[in-house]
Amino acid sequence: PKNCIGRCVRFLPFNVLEGMEDVPFPDSRACKLEGLTHLGFGYCPFFSISGTGLSKEYAEKFIQELVSTAANLHLPIDGIVMIFDSLSYSKSCGKTGHHYKDGLAYKFEDDTYETFLREIEWTPTRFGEIAPVGIFDTVEIDGCDVSRASLHNLTFIKNLELVPGCRILVSKRNMIIPHIEDNLDRGRYTDITPPVCPCCGSKTRTYSRKTSDGRTVETLHCDNPQCDSQITRRFVHFASKKAMNIEGLSEATLEKFLNLGYLHSFQDIYHLEEHREDIVALDGYGEKSFDRLWESINASRRTSFVRYLVSMDIPMIGRTKSRILDTVFSGNLTAFEQAAVGDYDFTQLEDFGEILNHNIHSWFADEANLDLWKNLQNEFTFEQRKEETIMTKENKFTGCTIVATGKLEHFTRDGINDKILELGAKPGSSVTKKTDYLICGEKAGSKLAKAQSLGIPILTEAEFLEMIA
Repeated sequence: PKNCIGRCVRFLPFNVLEGMEDVPFPDSRACKLEGLTHLGFGYCPFFSISGTGLSKEYAEKFIQELVSTAANLHLPIDGIVMIFDSLSYSKSCGKTGHHYKDGLAYKFEDDTYETFLREIEWTPTRFGEIAPVGIFDTVEIDGCDVSRASLHNLTFIKNLELVPGCRILVSKRNMIIPHIEDNLDRGRYTDITPPVCPCCGSKTRTYSRKTSDGRTVETLHCDNPQCDSQITRRFVHFASKKAMNIEGLSEATLEKFLNLGYLHSFQDIYHLEEHREDIVALDGYGEKSFDRLWESINASRRTSFVRYLVSMDIPMIGRTKSRILDTVFSGNLTAFEQAAVGDYDFTQLEDFGEILNHNIHSWFADEANLDLWKNLQNEFTFEQRKEETIMTKENKFTGCTIVATGKLEHFTRDGINDKILELGAKPGSSVTKKTDYLICGEKAGSKLAKAQSLGIPILTEAEFLEMIA
């Protein structure tokens, strides 16, 4: 709440779903929105226009007025919506699996701004991929100073022929994400791939992979597992919300503790009490801040098979795959370890291909990883695995493959996948002929179009919740 007050956060309703029947015209969307002012709310700016004699020029006039109004009120928008005022008529228009059919969305093209690319910054990730970021002369976009944007991979750089010194066009996609749209000085490209890792100096390697749509993408890698940058990011992942969920261990804090020699392995996190006097003496720390951190560390000692496996950071083994393995091995860490060390064929599990099978076996074949897996368990108390009562019930989704797309109101991305698993179904990441259902939230994109072309049943979030109630 204190942060919200300081940042002047505002809530601007754009619709009234229920209630307010005491307004003069209860069937009017505009009347209800204006009535919100009597309840202490503001509302999103709008214009009411008559459909009689409506022309393209007439509509464009109001679109431009709304754009100007939003700019004057400092409201970031990426488009407008044209919708019927009559609530009863709107309802009669019906809906698809994705949206109501009583209106149209008009999206604006992102504005671009010319600037100069000054340098490309290369940063190793926890798996060794070296991520490029473009640094350019600062431009103001939508009231914010922007001076950097992800360059994604080597293929993106080569396709745009990007080199320091070239003129580029920059946008903020959906008024949020900085993006380099074009290079105005093509024809000057030379290979600028760094031959060594900018962090540890080890020789770099270019790796090619195929994307789901058949494109070839090149990425740059550092193969040194002791690279300081990779080590820091592995600790960040271990402490993250998806893994051990240790509040207070930010990247900056972890980097400081690593540099001071307080941390060498994940186990050292659970013995930071030994460095208490030194830590509370650091700038920005004190007894209370250390106590809060230590409380969070101790709270993480009670964990689960899923969190523990996620924290190990085996390539491509995230929460969804960990949940599947938790089910297959009944939450037994020893049974899973024996399978991983032995010759268990993980490809017999659905959605576990050759690469995943290789990743698991090769990770456990590393003696240092195996020691970590065994010794770190001594720091934890593992929750007894709850039997999933929903899975034992017959339900419409048992055995199905379900893909979720768009922004959901009641679930995070991990949350909806967890719910799908609870139902005895399989969460999918892409829409294929094997997909049984698509759950659609707001701003669904290509997955919705593909599902429609394949004739796959499409559910709104509300319909999904009703079916599992």
